[in-house]
Amino acid sequence: MQVFSFWMPTRVVFGEGCLAQLDDLVAPLPRRCLIVAGRRAARLNGWLTQLGERLKQARVEYAIFDAVEPNPTPHTVADGAALARREKARWILAIGGGSAIDAGKAIALCAVNQGAVLDYARGMKPERPALPLIAVPTTAGTGSEVTPYAILSDVAACDKVGLSHPDLFPRAALLDPTFLVSSPENLTVDTGLDALCHALEAYLSRQRSPFSDMLAERAACAIVEHLPRARKAPQDIEARGALMLASCQAGMAIANTATLLPHALGYPVTVRFDVPHGRATAILLPAFLERETAHEPERVRAIGRILGNEADPPAALRAFMESCGVAPRLMPYGVQDKEISAFARQALGKRHVKLSPGEWDQAALEDLYRRSL
Repeated sequence: MQVFSFWMPTRVVFGEGCLAQLDDLVAPLPRRCLIVAGRRAARLNGWLTQLGERLKQARVEYAIFDAVEPNPTPHTVADGAALARREKARWILAIGGGSAIDAGKAIALCAVNQGAVLDYARGMKPERPALPLIAVPTTAGTGSEVTPYAILSDVAACDKVGLSHPDLFPRAALLDPTFLVSSPENLTVDTGLDALCHALEAYLSRQRSPFSDMLAERAACAIVEHLPRARKAPQDIEARGALMLASCQAGMAIANTATLLPHALGYPVTVRFDVPHGRATAILLPAFLERETAHEPERVRAIGRILGNEADPPAALRAFMESCGVAPRLMPYGVQDKEISAFARQALGKRHVKLSPGEWDQAALEDLYRRSL
């Protein structure tokens, strides 16, 4: 019998209007916080105003750091941590997509520790616990509201780096699907594909368990059913809610299994060619499924059933991407064969390799890239 551990310390509140429960969630927290948000959407959509009103009602003083870019950098984290220290913030309220929430987590860690964020990404242990964080996701994809990870872009290295620490689990997550209705089509699709990759990678991970399987399977089925609906009808709150819940479920799964090679392979594609993270990962996933057929045949067939083609799961995934308006190959985004060797060498050193079933070397990773061109 398998011995496994599954941990999920984040309280999840879900449903239309659930932001009203923020008052109860902040009651035991100190009276000063930093709101972390992206550069545009949170202000343009009035979300910062809503949060500010809620915090004032709860008698919480706050400052705003709304300078987080897509694929946040260590420099942005350093600026946010400096503001948190100046404002004497005692906890973080992160609102936005995965970039804002990941930046909020990194700021929560660095605001109370002396090291640079890249030091912690490279394994240095923090001396003090990170500040508590409440997450309010406004996209359905990253699942960052329920994971202990924060992903940053190291532009100089043309790579992404990850923080992983139990302190980075948010204290609570408020999932209100009404926040999703303003998402443009491309963001809806790219984040939905990210969540689908999380679910399918968790299902194949060496660290999987019955709990992660349950979450991953349910999430994948919901995404395949509801992503096309949300793309065609942005105001469909049922589809939006199903995607938000599926993203959270897939996030819970990878919080315990981590992600696999498609993520590691997609990172340099995102940083070098500005391909959205979920899209880059999804493009590389079919070639990974082709290789995994030899190591996990039953699970790959099960993935095919979810996608509607048990006989050829990789083709089914590419067809699903095309149905969502996404070109399922790398070449249309500018990736060429000359980049493959360096990208594969970069991915080979990441933890994702050991968690992916099968044996992997430089040649195998290059083969995955070439099959994805």
